[in-house]
Amino acid sequence: MRTLLPIRLLSLSLLSLPLLAAAADDADFCRNGLFPHEQAQLDLGVIQGRPNERVHFYDDNDGCPAKGAACRRTSYLIPGDAVVVGKRNADWACVWYEGRKHESVSWVPMRSVALRPTAPLDRAQDWTGLWTDGTSSIRIAPAGKDGALHMVSKLRWEGGEGRANFGGMEGVLARQGARAGAVQGECRVALSRIGDYLVADDNGACGGMNVRHTSMYRRRK
Repeated sequence: MRTLLPIRLLSLSLLSLPLLAAAADDADFCRNGLFPHEQAQLDLGVIQGRPNERVHFYDDNDGCPAKGAACRRTSYLIPGDAVVVGKRNADWACVWYEGRKHESVSWVPMRSVALRPTAPLDRAQDWTGLWTDGTSSIRIAPAGKDGALHMVSKLRWEGGEGRANFGGMEGVLARQGARAGAVQGECRVALSRIGDYLVADDNGACGGMNVRHTSMYRRRK
């Protein structure tokens, strides 16, 4: 039987959850595998510009995106496209765009992004449901009459050639506004809610080799 930690203890651990990937992230990197690590500053945004203007993505290596036009990719967004905005500076914003077939994550000019307000999250129903990234899942459900929530995750990492590693955890979810966390044994999970997404990261101790919660999940039911 798995032991669930008291909510009070989890609340303290949530406050002390580290920025899990700070040491690994380069300031210029903007990639889908790194985006969920950086939960300290997440905002909703919308691409702005002239009608039918192409707002191109920019590379994140070899001095990019600071090199400007030399870093420009052929892929692009158009005004009105909704994005999640991660780290940024005066000139560039790292954005996550959910396309019909797959996500695109890269730098775009900051002048082409208008930030949108996000409503505060305090209600249990803002968190509950089955969340998935297509491979792994996180289920959050009520755990009593006092508003407590319970989290169960099932993780899978595809290694190719029929190989797969698995992991996951079960625990009480401690919430503070749009941030939350859960702990089971050595496994520590940090969650954020933004728009339609549940953003997840962990400390690498929640499963087999390469198995991580780290992803952007969307609610399925």
